[in-house]
Amino acid sequence: MKTMQGLDFWTKSAVWLEMLIPGYFFGKTFGTSDAKYRALDQFMYPEAFIKMTGFFRDLPPHDFYYTSRFLGVMSGAMIGIIWALLLGVFYKWVMKDWDYAKAARIGSLAFILIALLTGFMADFFNENIGMSLRMQQKPPDEMIGRCLVQDYGGFEKGTRITQENAPMLAAYGTVKTHNPSGARGWWYGSIAFMYTWFILYFLCAWKLYIRNKVPRKYWFKLQMVNFTFLLIYLRMGFGISSSEFHYIVSRAPYLFGGN
Repeated sequence: MKTMQGLDFWTKSAVWLEMLIPGYFFGKTFGTSDAKYRALDQFMYPEAFIKMTGFFRDLPPHDFYYTSRFLGVMSGAMIGIIWALLLGVFYKWVMKDWDYAKAARIGSLAFILIALLTGFMADFFNENIGMSLRMQQKPPDEMIGRCLVQDYGGFEKGTRITQENAPMLAAYGTVKTHNPSGARGWWYGSIAFMYTWFILYFLCAWKLYIRNKVPRKYWFKLQMVNFTFLLIYLRMGFGISSSEFHYIVSRAPYLFGGN
């Protein structure tokens, strides 16, 4: 039996912090974007999380930028902490003779990898894919009247820049060049990176079980808990699906406007 009996206050506090910190790093990503990029984040992260943190971020007036950012990040962190604590509930359910804090600590330590992955995927999505679809302030003359997005396979054709609709697009910026094949390559790379990272997550969890002397009879059930939480995360909207990527590419002039 693993309990926290006999431990002093600071040791017990450290155990709880080890549980809360992964949740904080997992959830804070959801509240970092302002309203302009929140639509993009809904392609990468669960839409419900983005909307919840966006609600708190929009509470202060527009002049209070740092206050709204603080509220957004803290509300996202609360989502992550609740997620980590809930993971601990199921770890405790499997290891009935372990103290909750001790059982949840193991799950939270392994969960740090998913927190890191959540932050890394923002770079893959908003930066690498976005750079292939980037826009600039002034429209090049050679782009006037040309199709913004190539039509390959099932992808929708983009809007045409003409003399008539160029003023309408001016508020969003204008297309310098589109590289949909480059964006698609980064998308494939992000998918490969994400699922490779999932394998690493299970391997690290297995090593944590050995290090913390978790009885072997619990290993499979705990890994099934990890798998279930990952599956829920994916089903809630983590990652960019094929249909979402097609939508992004065909509407990039509006989504990535002016940046």
